[in-house]
Amino acid sequence: MNKNETSKKVESARLKAALDLYDNAPCGSISFRNDSIILDINNTLCFWLGYKKEELINKRTLPSLFKIGGQIFFETHFFPLIKMQGFIKEVYFDIVKKDKSVLHGLINVREIPGVNNQPGTYQATVLDISDRWHYESELLKAKRQAEADSKAKADFLATISHEIRTPLNSILGIGNLLHKTPLNVNQKEYARLLLHSSEHLLSLVNNLLDLSKIEANKIELEQTPFNLHDITNILKHTFSVKAKEKGIELVLNLGDDVPQNIIGDPVKLKQILTNLVGNAIKFTKEGSVSLSVLVENINKRDVNLYFEVSDTGIGIPEEKLDLIFQEFSQASYDVSVEFGGTGLGLTISKKLLELHGSTLSVTSKLNVGSMFSFKLEYPIYNKKLPPEDASTRLSENHNFGTLRVLLVDDNPANIFIAAQYLEQWDIKYLSAESGVEALSILKKSDFDIVLLDLQMPKLNGYETAKKIRSLQLKKNPVIIAFSASAKGEVHSQLVEAGIDDHLPKPFQPRQLYELLLQYKGSKKPTKSLVNRDSTKSAAIKSKTKNKLVETAKVSFSLRRYEKMANNKPEYLKKFRLSTLDALISYQKDFTNAVANKNIKNLSDLIHKSTMSLYYIQADPLSNLLKECRIILEENNGDDALLSSKIHECNEEFKVIIKGLQRA
Repeated sequence: MNKNETSKKVESARLKAALDLYDNAPCGSISFRNDSIILDINNTLCFWLGYKKEELINKRTLPSLFKIGGQIFFETHFFPLIKMQGFIKEVYFDIVKKDKSVLHGLINVREIPGVNNQPGTYQATVLDISDRWHYESELLKAKRQAEADSKAKADFLATISHEIRTPLNSILGIGNLLHKTPLNVNQKEYARLLLHSSEHLLSLVNNLLDLSKIEANKIELEQTPFNLHDITNILKHTFSVKAKEKGIELVLNLGDDVPQNIIGDPVKLKQILTNLVGNAIKFTKEGSVSLSVLVENINKRDVNLYFEVSDTGIGIPEEKLDLIFQEFSQASYDVSVEFGGTGLGLTISKKLLELHGSTLSVTSKLNVGSMFSFKLEYPIYNKKLPPEDASTRLSENHNFGTLRVLLVDDNPANIFIAAQYLEQWDIKYLSAESGVEALSILKKSDFDIVLLDLQMPKLNGYETAKKIRSLQLKKNPVIIAFSASAKGEVHSQLVEAGIDDHLPKPFQPRQLYELLLQYKGSKKPTKSLVNRDSTKSAAIKSKTKNKLVETAKVSFSLRRYEKMANNKPEYLKKFRLSTLDALISYQKDFTNAVANKNIKNLSDLIHKSTMSLYYIQADPLSNLLKECRIILEENNGDDALLSSKIHECNEEFKVIIKGLQRA
């Protein structure tokens, strides 16, 4: 055998090895012509699909292996893009097998240029991601179930919150009014304790009823000057009656060098200490409970404080110490039966301290007692704090001129309280106990501001606000909404209804005063205080046309198109307008598919839109479309959830389409 023959045999062996590697690779491989006719396919992909090579080569086109949606997408987006840029990476397709089942695949394609004036071909690799697809589908189902559970909990909390906050608003309002009347020393102290207790109850309700907020660590810390000595003294006075009833000594140990005024979140600190002192008294049958506040380090600007609550109560077994910080858990069932409680107080305290960057420590011995401690650092406030009775100060400094207010609330107690404040501030007002009555009054008289309750029977606040805006009044009033809901009003709903501002109930006199002062006069301020809670005001921008501006969330990006356009504006414009047309068409297809509950058409749309949504990075919309499909496939009769998802999809479509039009 000569050298030339040996070389040919070696080359032949290499070629055979390469072909074997190609044919039996762990991924599928397929090549096709410019007209999409299949030129070659490896054994791996044939095995996956259940075809023989001769059934496909030169007889079928690549898109003929896809579902109808995939075929449309291939012709309109996928193949044109390959021709434009010469390659494409990881695009999802449902590939139909010979037995009509589906292989979920990711396809990569690159163009192979022709030689000697011959047309080029295209080489594709296929990855079987069926296992991953099924796993992701299960995750989506689990996510949907979690969302449904979360929604049910949120709805329950909102209902309970409204039922609790409505009477609490009356208690807090009457307490404020009572505190301003002529009282003797004891009565004034009782009124002060009533106010502080109702305010604290409000703070507890705000957190306890919104467990999801606590679990998600969405509670924000205030930074406001407050009197630490007042807080500890009020705590002692508040719990002294209960301690006396049980024959327990309640001791307050406040270090001589503890500064009086500091800057922080007084409500959260009061809540932490109330939980700890309340628990200590509850679990102590005899002996004493002590609250100590001591200085660890101090300078002119800051102070490190050590807080300790100790008792001579029943104590906690060492093996149960970790359990007491779990939600709705107590050391034992017997403890729960004898002493009561939800077991949530320590959990809340622990989470609030973690939010402060601190930890809650505990040492305990069974039948001897327990000690809870934590450390916090605060800036020192060296100025004098304003008088505590804010409502009295407000009544002395008002200047509302000819401001006219319409009060709209179906609860007479709420109208009475708000009316008392308005009278003290010399504000002219009328009241209405329903949306219908309010509309009738507005047709006859002009008002500067409408204070509107959102939760009213028959015609609710949102509907009333919309009807007010449709009246085309000579004087367009500012609409300020009030709500006792735990959910927090959705910004887009406020905007859509034409509501200018929102303040949850119960509210403090100063909050209402500042809001009215801000909106008095013919022009609206440049900022609105939407979605504030009872302890915090959060300003947001408003339109000059008397409506709030809703900041659109970033639902897509053109960065991938910008990269593909290679700094050529005409290419970017072409990509953008093409996608805009596609999205408008997709939304129509989506509307028709879900209206008819047509799973096939929705699936086709998902495949058809995959590439467009990929290139504009519209992952939220892509995921929502898939969730809609899963809901339809399960067909469990949950029309409310389906309607919610359809609404979310349409909102995403609107945001993206508007963004593409403006880009």
